[in-house]
Amino acid sequence: MYACWSARAVGLTMTAADAVELAAEAGFEGVDLLVRDVAESGADVKALRRRMDDLGLRGGGWTLPMNWKNDEAAFEADLARLPRHAEIAAELGLVRTGTWVRFESDAVGPEVRESDRLRRIEATRWTAWQLDRLGRMADVLASHGSRLGLEIIGSRSERTGQGIPLISTYDELLAKFRCLRSVRSNVGVLADAYHLYASGEEPGAALAWGAGDVVWAHVADPAVLDRSSMRDVDRLLPGESVGGMSRPLLAALAAGGYDGPVTAEPLAQCRSFRSADPHERARATREALRRVWPGSQSPG
Repeated sequence: MYACWSARAVGLTMTAADAVELAAEAGFEGVDLLVRDVAESGADVKALRRRMDDLGLRGGGWTLPMNWKNDEAAFEADLARLPRHAEIAAELGLVRTGTWVRFESDAVGPEVRESDRLRRIEATRWTAWQLDRLGRMADVLASHGSRLGLEIIGSRSERTGQGIPLISTYDELLAKFRCLRSVRSNVGVLADAYHLYASGEEPGAALAWGAGDVVWAHVADPAVLDRSSMRDVDRLLPGESVGGMSRPLLAALAAGGYDGPVTAEPLAQCRSFRSADPHERARATREALRRVWPGSQSPG
């Protein structure tokens, strides 16, 4: 596995070219990119790939440019653009992407929330709806050599209580989406240390399909240890919280032979950063990854 720089994951906005330069300067082994931005900016993809190669940077993960969880028209429009985005990603050596699945349905009436039978019917309908859309996206991605990792949102505070609970643990994710994995070999898991902690699970829950089915790994530690009140934005750099799962997750991935990208994802409001300076954030992020890497130091 290898350490990747993602500007977006630390709250920065920059061009792909600038992200590549900063990744190399800070000592990362790979770089994650926003392929939609590359496409819309008209950037020279071949030149960008040459620069990555010159700097010895591997392609990491790419953010899935899909609004798939709600409006049908938005989903279809994004799906029509996905082949071009996946093609650009492949040219840049980015062959792993991911998305989180819904933890709650749209709002339903009290008559549904208060009925076990109606809740089961609604949950089944929403699961089938997600399976259909994820399957269609996975097919497009497969045709361009990309894999799709699925992750959870484990933070309880994100739930409104107005919908039907769907998936909020990796155990649930792997059980309910196993059928998708069985027919689409490019579908796997995005193992996220922050959400493992939030869901109260151990790393093995995300690796239950095997390390070979882990598509991407995200690491960040919780700034708030109380699982009942922690919010998704309450994060620290990996290794900075006593109860964090970043180090245990990476140890489990290494033991299983995982060979993919590892991205620190503390987000924009991370309390660990002293400033918004891109160079400072990149250096701090790289050092944090070194501290939690198996053997205490990332190669390179």
